[in-house]
Amino acid sequence: MSLNKLNIQSVCSYFHIACTLFLFCTIPFYYSKFLQYGLIFFFSSFAFDYLASKRWKEGFKFDAARIVSLLLLLQFVLLFVFSFFEQDTRYLSTLYEYRLSFLGFGIVGLLGVSDKFRVRHFAYASVIVFVIFLCWIYSILPDYFPALETLKQKLDVILVYRSLKISSHMTINIFFCVGMILFSKVIETSKYKLEKAFSVFMILFFYLLVMTSQGRIGTFNVNLVLGLIILRFTIKKLKYLIPTIAVLLTIVTGVGLFLLSDNPIKKDIPVLNRTNPREFIWQDGVDLIKESPFIGMGASTNALRVKERLIADEELCKIENFLIKHLKDDKVFAMHTHNQIMQSWQEYGIIGLFAILSLFACILWASRGSLSLNLIFAIVFNQLLTDVIDAGVTAMGFCFYVYLILVLAKSGGMGRKKETTS
Repeated sequence: MSLNKLNIQSVCSYFHIACTLFLFCTIPFYYSKFLQYGLIFFFSSFAFDYLASKRWKEGFKFDAARIVSLLLLLQFVLLFVFSFFEQDTRYLSTLYEYRLSFLGFGIVGLLGVSDKFRVRHFAYASVIVFVIFLCWIYSILPDYFPALETLKQKLDVILVYRSLKISSHMTINIFFCVGMILFSKVIETSKYKLEKAFSVFMILFFYLLVMTSQGRIGTFNVNLVLGLIILRFTIKKLKYLIPTIAVLLTIVTGVGLFLLSDNPIKKDIPVLNRTNPREFIWQDGVDLIKESPFIGMGASTNALRVKERLIADEELCKIENFLIKHLKDDKVFAMHTHNQIMQSWQEYGIIGLFAILSLFACILWASRGSLSLNLIFAIVFNQLLTDVIDAGVTAMGFCFYVYLILVLAKSGGMGRKKETTS
């Protein structure tokens, strides 16, 4: 009887690991039906694993993972509470759909994540995505890769990726940067020279893929990660050096990179009448925060105000650009500041600002003591500062990477003790 019980637990545990890795592999393909299947398999398998292992008997320990999960839930609760005061129910229903990710992953984390995951699981799963993505590129873009020498041609590839919904904005660069970090940990912990050599090659392949296909943030992220990985293996006792550098450089990127006026990419794409689209929408976000800094405007009211201000700008509307086009089509992401701290402050005032800053601080706390987890945190924080994580399909990716930090911290799969003493 006990053997059958053990077998059921093992089957459910392995099934949940397999479903989680499947979801991990579908994260870069936000518009694919496979991502929907991945979410269904993930939450279903978690329920089976949770029941079979009877994890509720472990008790409720109020640790970093559960605090982070509560703060993910808070993002959804804020939407629910403020929904009674919203103006645009259509926009609100769209936000509910997107922010269900915060609800789902928050509940999973609150119930207790599995300790069976290891860094190798996710590292080798990322190789599958690399092969799929590479084959996909060569099958649809046979004419682009022989001539990637100029920036304009590189930009053309980026735009084709996005138009075909292969790489939705920053998803590929985040995924493969995380893959590089995971393989760097494999190098550190592996006993086999062949596995170490394979990991080195995969880091280089991921680096080249991002460099030849992604934009400014991707270029910065991948070079930051590669540089810190090199530092990691050349300098000892980096307990605090790498996390500090990673966080500081990420903040500098989020605040300053898009404000640089002398940017060669701008010469090849239609831009707004300001120096940069993000610079304009960030400035607009600051103006809206000043209007109601304490109680906020609510999600839909804020979106309507953004649309009104942009559409009313006659000079701006004369320019053919993607932002105005999507604003007129009521696309949710076009009304977003692309900075989650500003967005939460705009929508929910001081409460929203406190909620998102607390989430950021607790994710950092959950990744404490591990250089690899700190690097993943830096990439996630970069997304927090420069992307849409609560008003688009990118919410699923953001929540999953937070979950990845939690499960690897819980399982010890990153080798925390070894890192803090090396």
